[in-house]
Amino acid sequence: GVMLSVVALGLGMDLANVPGTIAFTVLVAATFFALQQALLALAGPAAGKVLILALLMLQLAGSGGTYPVQTTASFFQAIHPWLPMSYAVQGLRQVITGGADGRLVASTLVLGGVLLGSLAVTAWRAGRMRTWTLDRLHPAIAL
Repeated sequence: GVMLSVVALGLGMDLANVPGTIAFTVLVAATFFALQQALLALAGPAAGKVLILALLMLQLAGSGGTYPVQTTASFFQAIHPWLPMSYAVQGLRQVITGGADGRLVASTLVLGGVLLGSLAVTAWRAGRMRTWTLDRLHPAIAL
């Protein structure tokens, strides 16, 4: 909401499709919240936060949001198609400018897939954590 307000009011950019832009932004936010939760559920609070920061740094450099991906190092060009933020940037460009085509559909499908996959991983991990083992009941004493 804040980002869209800054873009529309602060920068004076006309949003070609306001409801579509809001809906896509909600999808992006939900996807990244779910992905963060899945990483925390899988790796634990400490390691999960490190993974989240590492993924964020990779996505900022490799998504093509700041600079065209073709101008980045070959490593970032290689990981670009595997980063969810690449599809968020691509989809937002499409929906904001109004030139929506198959790339918007692809971005929506990829982000929806990451959202559902992340929720499934979190649910699976939460189910596993509800199962008590002897190690969880009586943890080893470390000195």
